[in-house]
Amino acid sequence: MQNPHVIPGSDLLRWLAPLGLSVRLFFTCLSWSAIRAVRLDEFQIFCNWMGKRSFHFVALSAVFVSIALTIQSVVELQKYRAEDISGAVIAIGLLREFGPLTVSLAWCARVAALVSDEARAYASPNVGSFARDFVCPRYLAALSMSIPLGAYGLVFGFVTAALVAPLLGVSSTNDFLESAKKGIQNRDLFVYFFKLILINPTIGIFAGCAAGFLARGNMNIPVAANAVTATLLVGYIANTIVTFALFL
Repeated sequence: MQNPHVIPGSDLLRWLAPLGLSVRLFFTCLSWSAIRAVRLDEFQIFCNWMGKRSFHFVALSAVFVSIALTIQSVVELQKYRAEDISGAVIAIGLLREFGPLTVSLAWCARVAALVSDEARAYASPNVGSFARDFVCPRYLAALSMSIPLGAYGLVFGFVTAALVAPLLGVSSTNDFLESAKKGIQNRDLFVYFFKLILINPTIGIFAGCAAGFLARGNMNIPVAANAVTATLLVGYIANTIVTFALFL
């Protein structure tokens, strides 16, 4: 029996409220006045905890994701005596999907959780000032840090695969690298950096900001959990859409 005190459609509105707020924040913080108001010292602080403090997390995550992918790829290709083309398979897998869907989204979820707690403590209820003073510097920092972190993750993951593959049956590291070189296309690199530099950080920042801002003053709402859930779910959907658009 439906609770008479529950307004019909209220559950749907609760789901859509963070999405609507995220869209509003996105377009508001893109204004030149908001970007010009960003202070350099504040921007550097956000870059420090988003980038420098995340370096070991990204590097280790890339290493272990790459090891798992290499094991699975080489073992399966050995059944068809095709282990020497594993470099192409692993490189394409890392660039197109595994990197963006594992290491990148995990970092973005971490950022979203941190931002959501800060956003809940934001005092002003004005969306415009929130977007300008709070969201904009953090968004710019996330975009800036996603570039080196994306490059670090790619290098660590690829080097790990090149070193591990010969231990599993690939003829040599040189054969692995040659296979990877032949398999990688410009489109693969574009997809990797497009997802890691633009799509995923945007989702993480605005999911965290919206979750925290809507719960400001209420300590009973698990904003970090909500922000991480939204980041992962929307991230999976957005990455799928990009893959569908570019490869089908």
